[in-house]
Amino acid sequence: MIRVFTRAKLDGMGTPEENKALAQKFIDAPNRGDVATAAECFDASNYYSNAHAADLATTWERMKARRRHPALSDVTSEQIALVADGDRVVNHTRTTGTHTAEFLGVPATGKRITVDHVEIWRIEDDKIVEQWGGTWEFDRIVRELRGPAQ
Repeated sequence: MIRVFTRAKLDGMGTPEENKALAQKFIDAPNRGDVATAAECFDASNYYSNAHAADLATTWERMKARRRHPALSDVTSEQIALVADGDRVVNHTRTTGTHTAEFLGVPATGKRITVDHVEIWRIEDDKIVEQWGGTWEFDRIVRELRGPAQ
């Protein structure tokens, strides 16, 4: 049997379709409560989050703390787009929830808010190794929560 390797596989970069599938696997796993599968999507020894300025262990601890003390309740999320190009995958998610705890320094207001979230992952050797994002519309959200200027 002759195995054929594409250039992408030889240099550690999967196809955009493979990279997109890995990102979707990561996105879906926490929604099912499957932390083990989510963790399998990362190269823990090689990962860096630009958004958290941290390695994987520190990033996960921060994310777990946020889940233990959520600022929003009655949360729904909708995946708007998942796009892959080369070794990058971009995810756009829209989350809506009720503001029931302090968020961005704003005390709970009871208001329903919608947050658009954009995240970029770099994939290498079939693992997520770098992350940018959590690009939330912070200024708009704070204005929405605080309401019109008095």
